[in-house]
Amino acid sequence: MRIDPQYIQNLVSAVNQNSANQQTYSTEIATGVSVNSLSDNPSAASQDFLLRSEISSNDNFVQTASGVTGALQVTDTALGSVVTQITQAISLATEGNNGTLNSSDLSSIANQLTGVQSEILSLANTSYQGQFVFAGSQTSTQPFSLDTSTTPATVVYSGDSLQTTIQSPSGQSFPLNVPGNQIFGSGTTGILSTLNNLIANFSAGNADTTDTTALSTDLQNISQQRVIIDNSISGLQSASTYTQNQTTQLQSVQDSLIQADTSQVATQLSTSETQGTALLDTIAGLEQEPTLFTVLK
Repeated sequence: MRIDPQYIQNLVSAVNQNSANQQTYSTEIATGVSVNSLSDNPSAASQDFLLRSEISSNDNFVQTASGVTGALQVTDTALGSVVTQITQAISLATEGNNGTLNSSDLSSIANQLTGVQSEILSLANTSYQGQFVFAGSQTSTQPFSLDTSTTPATVVYSGDSLQTTIQSPSGQSFPLNVPGNQIFGSGTTGILSTLNNLIANFSAGNADTTDTTALSTDLQNISQQRVIIDNSISGLQSASTYTQNQTTQLQSVQDSLIQADTSQVATQLSTSETQGTALLDTIAGLEQEPTLFTVLK
């Protein structure tokens, strides 16, 4: 009969391994997951890392999209008000060009157009949470002002022409702004300049059919720019909903990948505890025998 000289050492190793197994099973029951470290299941741990990264990316997009959608909605509301003001300006300018008004009447219309222009200028400087929405990427700078040292006044744009975007996890790109100079113009172009010309001419008692026609062109341009904002809002909302649904699916996959079967693990723990007790009893019994040969009698 062959006797294993490593018998006692093997018993001790078995006890240590049994203790480690019990610790693993206890951790799985306490945490509810079967992968608590890379060594538990390298493949599952790697997949879990990738899933966590993708879920985190999705969450960041949804949170960011929620914030920027607020700014886009403020932008859309402002442009809606601009459209209303331009419509009023067209009505006033058309009235001023009907050929029946005297200088006093034209001056009165010029005053009303000045009010319209002031309102549009205020809307062009709309801000959201301290950031100017029509300044391009220069959101901390008030974008529009009027240089009244010239006649007619000159539009001063202090923003830039950069359009910022956000990309969804699926790769879609959505504009977050339309630079103000593309909407309101600058220098001697755009709606503010058109109004400058109308105000100057009506104030001088002169009709101005050219700039009245230009108002309609300005209105069309602003309406087109507003479509860009509206499309971005609806696109972001759809992308956010899609991303949230995708995140739910990823979380389900993640749960299936690492979630512990607590009933099965509890059985494994109980079996391991029984085995551990048996091993300890065996070692205790050996300690009471003088030699291994006595045990083998």
